[in-house]
Order: sequence, then structure tokens, then C-alpha cells
Amino acid sequence: MLIDMDPLVLGKWCKRGIGCALIVIISICLGGCWDREELQERRFVLAIAIDKAEEGVRPDQEKITQVENFYQPHGNKLYRLSLQLLQLAPSQGSESGQRGKTSTSLISTTGQSMTEMLQDMLGQSDKDLWFEHVQTVVISEEAIRQGGLQPITDYLLRSQHIRWLTKVLITSGEARAILEYKPPSGEPSGMFIADSLDMYRKNPHVPGWHTDVGSIAESHDNKQRVLMARIELADDIIKLGGMAILKDGKLIGYVDEYATQGGKFLSGIEKSAIITFECPDSPGKITAFELFSHETSLTPRVEGDNIYYILDIKMRGNIGEMQCGIEHHVVEDHQLHKLEELVAEAVKKNILYSFHTYQNLKVDASVFGQKLQAYEPLMWEKVKDRWDDEVFPTIPLIVSVNVVIENVGAHK
Repeated sequence: MLIDMDPLVLGKWCKRGIGCALIVIISICLGGCWDREELQERRFVLAIAIDKAEEGVRPDQEKITQVENFYQPHGNKLYRLSLQLLQLAPSQGSESGQRGKTSTSLISTTGQSMTEMLQDMLGQSDKDLWFEHVQTVVISEEAIRQGGLQPITDYLLRSQHIRWLTKVLITSGEARAILEYKPPSGEPSGMFIADSLDMYRKNPHVPGWHTDVGSIAESHDNKQRVLMARIELADDIIKLGGMAILKDGKLIGYVDEYATQGGKFLSGIEKSAIITFECPDSPGKITAFELFSHETSLTPRVEGDNIYYILDIKMRGNIGEMQCGIEHHVVEDHQLHKLEELVAEAVKKNILYSFHTYQNLKVDASVFGQKLQAYEPLMWEKVKDRWDDEVFPTIPLIVSVNVVIENVGAHK
């Protein structure tokens, strides 16, 4: 018996049937974790160290050298790759109220291809290696000087598992030793270093900006300089401060903490810093200005074939310390204005020190080229091919600093 059904009604029933089928299919796909793997069944990589192959290996470590070796059909033993692994232990149960203990270990191998070395490292691990939680990558100066930065970081830029916010640092010593460092807090050194770098807003001696994997990729694509935070280890003390500048994958030189601070003033990214200067009436004694507000305007000027820059800075802050003596317990208006002028001179001196450091290295580590390209595109087209080597080292910078002291202390 045939039932004559309205086509509109039939269409509605078909749509409902298709919708129900889609819901069932999606529910089947989303239901359950078919590929679930417990945390303790993974080896999380927290930090990576890259050294020159023979760097950090003592003559009495022949057996270790044999373990860190494998037959490779192509290339040479150029690098020593070390991984810091986080090992999670299962909890003792809800009744005991004790959490599982965590520990770290280091594994290393030597080779030339990073992917090939990582594959060989599976022979030193009982579980798969997970790179989603890598916090820091430390590269030794010798490894970079050996073959440049590109062969070392190519894997980092291609990998889908390493986050682009992962911090990259350079050390003049052995990179593996940085991972072996035991922080006083008890946490793994990879996490300790990453957290220390995150305080760059409060520490003007640490670059912090443009020093991660993503910034290296951006600089590489645009054929610009690369900045890397510097880390050093002496006995049981670790120190972050200053930075290294690389160009075309080669190490150009180091920039000290004072120049790093001046560069942050110049770029306008420093919002918290201590600026010191000598007391006007007490030579040898120090006054400290505590910065908490900072605005910067950098503008290029072109007159014929001549290029120069004008830097205008506005700062606000408090007097954090005065060693000048009892006469400054109460600061009069004329004394306050004098202190503001002294702060401005100290900032100007710091900025010019950083600017001349960049010029001596023949590398535009700031935004001078970008500003010229944005404001004066025609002039930029004329000088861009010889900017770093010829033009940038000779351009003048006129600095104007306006400082406002809002408070001289909670007690005073």
C-alpha cells in the first residue's frame, strides 16, 4: 500500500534523519579517549642544551663518550645535544595524602642532525619523549661559532611540538652544565630559567623581548639581527644578564647589562628600572630614581642625503634612595627640579652608551631601520643595502628626556 506524503513533510523528515545520524557519528568520535596515555608514561622534556661535540667532555669520560655516540651514515659529530627530562612518579593514593615525587635526569648524544640525535636518544629512555613543555633552549657560544645559528635552530623552527614562546639563551661556557644546575627553589633548572626571564619587565639587565623561538623565526624570515639572552654559570651561582647579537647566523658580540638597559629605554619597553646618579652636593654618594612610567617617541629626520634621529622620552617615578645626607630629608622645589635634571642626564648617558655600542658592532639592534622605512620609504630604498655596515654606524641621535619626580619616599 503506497502512502502519498507531502514533499515538504518528506523533506523535513529527511533533514531530521540526517541530523540524528550526524549526532550519532560525532558522539562516537568524541566519546572516550582511545589514545589516552597516563602522565607517568611520558618523559617530558623541560630544557634543551646544545654544545660543541667535544665541549664539556673530560678525558676520563671515555665510557660516557661511547654511550653518547652512534653510527651516522652522513655528516660529522659536530654537536652534543642534551635533554632535561621530567620524571613523574604516581601518587601514593588519596588515603595517604602524599603526591608523587618528581625528579629530573639528563641524557646526551652527539651528531650533526638534531632529528637524528633525538631518534638515537630513544635508546636512553624507556618512554616516548614529549617536547610540548620545553621551557628553555641553551646554546653554547662554541656551538654557534662552529657552524652558525641556522643548523642549530632549524629543527626548533620546523617542529610542531616546540612552542614559539620557548626562551632561547646563549652561554660562553658549557650549555649542559646550565641544565645540571640545581636551583635553590628545588624546581628544575629549565623552569627556573624561564621564570627568571619572564621577570624582564622588572629587571632592566635582562632583554626578555625578542629572545624566543618565534622571534628567531621572524628575524630569520626578515633577514634581521637575532637577540639572545645571556646566561652564565660560576660554581653554584647562575646569572642572567646582558645579551648576544647575531647577524646572518653568526655571533657579532655581547652587550653588557648597562647597554641592555639603555636599549630598553631606547625602544620604550622598559617600565620598571632603577636609575642612579651622584648626589649634586655630595660627590661619591648615590641617589636612585625608581621608574614606573615611560613613554618614548623615535622619529627619523632626512635633510638631503643626511639622516639623523630625534628621541623624545617622558618618565615618571619616585626617589627610591638618597645617600646625600640629612640636608635632603625635606626636598624643596628647586632641589627637586635639579634631581629631575640629573635623572634625565643619567638616562641620556645610558641611551647613548647603548646606541654607540650598537654602532660599534655595526648592527641595528633596535628599530632605527624600521622607523626610517616607515617614515621615509624613499630614503630607505636608497640605503637599505648598506644600512648596517655604512649608514647606521654614522647617523647622529639627538636625545631629549623629560623626568617628573612624583614622590620622594613614604616616610619623607
